[in-house]
Formats: sequence, structure tokens, C-alpha cells
Amino acid sequence: MATLPELARAHSDLDEARIAHLQDLVSVWGLLADLSFADLVLYARDSRRTDGPLVLLGHIRPTTGTTLYRADLVGQIFEPRRRPLIVEAFGAGQAVDGSVEVGSGRTVHLTAVPVRRNGETIAVLARERLRPDDRPGSEQERTYLTVFDRFARMLERGEFPYHDEERLRHRTPRVGDGLLLVDADGRIEFASPNAVSTLHRMGVTRGVTGARFDDTGLGTSMLRSAFARRTAVIDEMERPDEVAVVSHCFPLLDAGTPTGAIVLVRDVTELRRRDRQLVSKDATIREIHHRVKNNLQTISSLLRLQARRLEGEEARAALGESVRRIGAISVVHETLAQSADDEVAFVEIVRPLVRVVEESVSSPLRPVSITVDGDAGVMPGQVTTTMAVVLTELLQNAVDHAFPADGSWVGSGVGSSAGPTDGPSGQVRIELERRADGLVVRVVDDGVGIPEGFDVADASGLGLTIVRTFVEGELGGRIRLVPVERGRGTVAEVWVPTSRLVGPWGDSRDPV
Repeated sequence: MATLPELARAHSDLDEARIAHLQDLVSVWGLLADLSFADLVLYARDSRRTDGPLVLLGHIRPTTGTTLYRADLVGQIFEPRRRPLIVEAFGAGQAVDGSVEVGSGRTVHLTAVPVRRNGETIAVLARERLRPDDRPGSEQERTYLTVFDRFARMLERGEFPYHDEERLRHRTPRVGDGLLLVDADGRIEFASPNAVSTLHRMGVTRGVTGARFDDTGLGTSMLRSAFARRTAVIDEMERPDEVAVVSHCFPLLDAGTPTGAIVLVRDVTELRRRDRQLVSKDATIREIHHRVKNNLQTISSLLRLQARRLEGEEARAALGESVRRIGAISVVHETLAQSADDEVAFVEIVRPLVRVVEESVSSPLRPVSITVDGDAGVMPGQVTTTMAVVLTELLQNAVDHAFPADGSWVGSGVGSSAGPTDGPSGQVRIELERRADGLVVRVVDDGVGIPEGFDVADASGLGLTIVRTFVEGELGGRIRLVPVERGRGTVAEVWVPTSRLVGPWGDSRDPV
């Protein structure tokens, strides 16, 4: 489905500034649909052709009434003769009312309102409903329709949508949440039942209609700011008893002069209570990660002390490998302790791991340089922990087997070099690649290469056994060790499917 800008560029002569004006309109026109109890559809055309077709750029259904259309209308093209009232509104530059027979004895009452910008009509907004406006209704319905008419005249004059309008990150109030109609002097002319209930929760128990808006406690400066700036203003108020209300003020303008305003109010007390609980839980989780990291470091220190008391080299080496594995897990918890959620960019884990491995395996007689290329995106904490251990084992395996102590690997790869006083230098490259089918991590060395006939499935070493168990068992992936295509060396490649890279909300995030 094409977007509004794409449809406008393909079927009209609207430039980017006019398209942006229409985008601003459709970002807030849910308000107009609710006030009119009707479907709203937006038409554009190529003004260079008087007989050019009409393109339907947008459609919104009301939350306060029943929609006329079950199907999606956006993107449909209409000949001018099929929409005569729309064509008339384009030509006249003012609102046009009429009725359209749609079959089955149904009559749709239509109001075509020109959307004007800088004195020209750039689109037409059509309000379509079954019930005529002159049919008697409740006071609330009559008030809402009157307010819609005032917004329609603002559209004709190019005063709506507003410029420089404030927006909230979360959902702003809708008409159904609660509406206050305020006159130019700041007195409340009408309050919907939901608005009255919201004010009662704020302690306003006396009559609302006729009271001054400043006395409601919704923010004394909000109305004055909206009148002065001629644009919508959003404010949030929270009482000491934790009652929280979001207010959205829309000034009603007539030739630039404020004649009143509507204020939509929404009780967000429960939402803010949940936000505070989430913040508290997030802080608790980060503290847990921090304590786990400290405990792991304590365990590592105890293992190092124990290793110093051992005489056997094999036992000492085994404890050293355990310390490195615990260090890999500790790095993940340290990163998660600083994160706002249970997800982390894997590359933020890789770089500290590289430093840990370099410090533990590199020596003047066998210096090893490890580099990182690519990005792996964001992954859940549990997956990151597992992959951190896997990567640590692959790096350790590459250093131990690619660069033997007898120096047989010297000159085997492009990274091998010797300085005047240094020993030969080995290079290991970590390649991270996030693909549509999953994550690929490669550890490439320029060492002696793998023995002929080697099969990772038959490997009995502890390191590769851990890697296979984690990759194939826990992550549902696969691992392979193959020779470098050109030159000497080994490529250890791990693939993890996308289905295992999902976060707590079931989403998988690629590199930004």
C-alpha cells in the first residue's frame, strides 16, 4: 500500500511543502472524525488538468460512531463525474453540502471542505455520514458538530492544521476521553461526561459548566499559551495524590483571532502508576545484573587464588580457562547493568571480550592482534550471554591451535610479521553479519590451518564441545570450521536463526 506522499506525488502536482501540510492534517484528523461522528476521506488532484482524476489520499473512521466503509479506500482513483461535490469544492474554494444515493435505499450526507494553504485549495476533506445534521440529537452531539463546523471553517481559511504543534511520544487524548469547550474569556461552555469525571478525580466537585478554566487545575498557562501562539498545546498535571491528567488544548481561530478552544483531557493515573512500577523494576533488574557481575568477579578471583596454589600445569590451565569463561559472562552482565532493558547491542559485548582474550593469551613471544568488523544488531540478554561464551571459546581455540608455540605458523598469513625485538604476530578477525535469516559470526585466523580431514562433529576438545552444545542445542544454529579460501588459516563460522534473536516483545532488531 502506497503512503500519502507516494500517492500525492504520483497522482497530483503537490510539492513537498503542500504534502507536508496534508501529512500534518492526517496526523490529527482523528479529532475531526470523532467530532463529526463520520468517516473522513481526503482527496487530491492534478490542478493542471481540470478533468483530471481524483486520488483518495487518506481515510479515517470515527471512534464515536459507526463507519460507512469496511473496505480500505486509500489509493483509489475516481473520475470527476463520480465525485461532483468534491470537484465543486475544489473549484469554489468553500464548503459544499449535499447528498449521495449509494443504493439499498441509503443516502449519504456529504460535506466537502476545501483544505487551503497560502490561499490555494490543495485538497478536499469529505465528511460522510448517514444521519443528516438537522436531525435532532443530544446536547453533546450538537456541541460536537458545532465544533467540527468551526474547524471546517479553519480548514477553509488555512488556519488548520496548526504550525509548530506540540506532539507527545505516547497517545494524546481523544474526544472520547473527555472534552471541554471553552470560550474566548476562558469560561467552560460545555463539558462531556468523561471530562466531568476526570475533573472530579482532580477534586473539582462543583459545577463545571460556567466555571473558569483556570479553576480546574489543568494548567493555568496552557490556555493562554494556545491563544498567544495560535497552535495546539499539550500539558500534563500530576497531583500529590498521584492523580495524573494529560490535556490537549486546540484553539479555535477566526481570521487569526482566538474565539475559544476545546481541551481534550485524559486520565493517565493508572498509566503513570504502571510507568513508575516499570522504572522501579528496571532499576531492580539493573541492580541484579550489577550484583551478579560482582559475584562473578569474586568467583574469578577465588579461582585465580586457587590456581596459584596448584602445581600441575594442566589443572592450572583448566582453572585459567574457567576464569575466561566466567569473565565472558561477567562482561554481559556489566553491559546489561547499564542498559535500560534486557537487550544489548552485541558489538558492545564483543569489544570487551576481545580485550579479555588478548590480555590472557597474548605474550611477547606470541603476540596476537584481534580486530572486529561488522555489526550484529541488538539481541536479548540471554542470547547475548550464550554468544559471549561461544565467541570466547572460538577466540581461545583460534589462538591455541592456529599459532602453536613452535613458530610453525610464522609467515603463514598477511598479518604475520616480526619486528626487530618482537616475536611473530598473529591476526584474528571477528566478522559480524546480521542477515534476514539470522546472525553470522566468523572468527578468521591466519595461522597454520586445520588438519586434513578435520570434522567439527568429531572434535572432543572441551572448548568446541561447549560451542557445539550452546550453538546447536540452545540456539538452534550450526557451526562449521573450514580452511581460508585464499592463503592459510581457518574460518570458524557460527549461524544463529532469526527466530532465536527475538526480544521480550517478540521483535528482532537489526543494526541501526
